[in-house]
Amino acid sequence: MHLVTPPTPQAAQALADEMGARARFVARGTVVQQEWEGVVRRAPSGICFINTQAWPQTQTVSLAGEHLRIGANVRLEAVRQNPLVRAHAPLLVEAIGQLGAAGVRRLGTLGGNIAWGVGDTGPVLLVLDALAELADGTLEPLAQTLARSARPLMQAFHLPRTGVLGAPAMAFEKVGYRAAFTPARVRVALRWADASRGQHLVRAAAGAPGTPIRRLHAVEAAMASTPAPTLADVRAACLRELPGPLAVMTSRLIAGHCRLL
Repeated sequence: MHLVTPPTPQAAQALADEMGARARFVARGTVVQQEWEGVVRRAPSGICFINTQAWPQTQTVSLAGEHLRIGANVRLEAVRQNPLVRAHAPLLVEAIGQLGAAGVRRLGTLGGNIAWGVGDTGPVLLVLDALAELADGTLEPLAQTLARSARPLMQAFHLPRTGVLGAPAMAFEKVGYRAAFTPARVRVALRWADASRGQHLVRAAAGAPGTPIRRLHAVEAAMASTPAPTLADVRAACLRELPGPLAVMTSRLIAGHCRLL
């Protein structure tokens, strides 16, 4: 195992491309440590950890045009407490407040939680149509970035500012065995077209251990259908995109929020 600190995000991505599966991006390492094996938790040999903390542009929160830009290396608790995030992304604040223990939030970063693929913040960013800022500054839909087989370096996330999406209602729900200290059984984020909620659901995303976060396109299509969908319709849509028990649980959460129960 060795740790390197490239001078730029572009250099870090080039090194990762060269090393392939032997390279891992790392900031604070809270996710990586969960993968270490043994009673004495040691990093696996042969891995090159690429330190992403050296670049100032990954550590700030700012407004950029119609978007709120959050650097990937901003710590989760700092994201939660940031006035700009509270003003423009309250659903993200709510989700981070339910994420792990305070120590985890003070150490872990937003980029690490997203790149993990099953973190609490992922569904929220997907329903907000967030963009990922890649190493070369290119912006692309986060959903597209997460779908890649080789996940690239993400140096920031761009979320729509308040008012850009209108005045939608949104919800985040996390179902677990305990409030904060065990992995959630499922995480669900929802966005409606307006404050009336009901059938006007336009975005749904979910994730769970073993099931990476994803947009629930079949659910979105079912909610747009006429006549109004039933719980059975929502469940059938969830079953097209999620494993059986997870689909049943998720469908009831969505149906409840959409007043179909």
